[in-house]
Amino acid sequence: MPQREKGVVIWFTGLAGSGKSTIASGVAQRLAEMGLDVENLDADIVRANLSPNLGFSLEARDENTKRLAWLAQLLSKYGVNVVIAAVATLRYFRDRARLWCEKFVEVYVDAPLEVCMQRDPKGLYARAARGEVHDVDGIHIPYEEPLNPEVHLRTDQMSIEECVEAVMQKLFELGYLKTPETQAATACDSAARAEDGYTDEQRRQVEERLRGLGYV
Repeated sequence: MPQREKGVVIWFTGLAGSGKSTIASGVAQRLAEMGLDVENLDADIVRANLSPNLGFSLEARDENTKRLAWLAQLLSKYGVNVVIAAVATLRYFRDRARLWCEKFVEVYVDAPLEVCMQRDPKGLYARAARGEVHDVDGIHIPYEEPLNPEVHLRTDQMSIEECVEAVMQKLFELGYLKTPETQAATACDSAARAEDGYTDEQRRQVEERLRGLGYV
């Protein structure tokens, strides 16, 4: 049985209100429309169901992002493309996920703090202003911006559609997604290989022998 190609893990990081979840959902929808297996691991939903007892200290955030990364690498191992929207405050949290996942794309969803505070879709910044919470990224806890993300989105300057398209284009550019033409060519190549009756290892040995004889 041929080994299934591993899925890609796309981690959207940025401050609350930057647009992570919205863009992640858009990318997940595009992947699904291509007929690909995809799982959207929104950090808030996963936390509520998988880690309801965790708080928001750095230690708790470390554990939550560790669980997200582990779940992502497990799903991707079996060919599922995984979309994650999670602040992951420290670079270490995202670097750990990159280390664990063979195909990993970091997307920095960037918007000025003032813009995020104006949007405030969950009322988090308003609660912080009233003194009800004291653990908000970018205000109480420093957020470590990615140094070399595969994709950098400025959501104060780009539309949601433009952001989704930028991520999709990068996935094609990196070879994690294939165009219909590339998929057809790969299928034909696989069929041709299957018809010759050789395993990949046998084929490699033959090629090495021919190379040693100077034929290739």
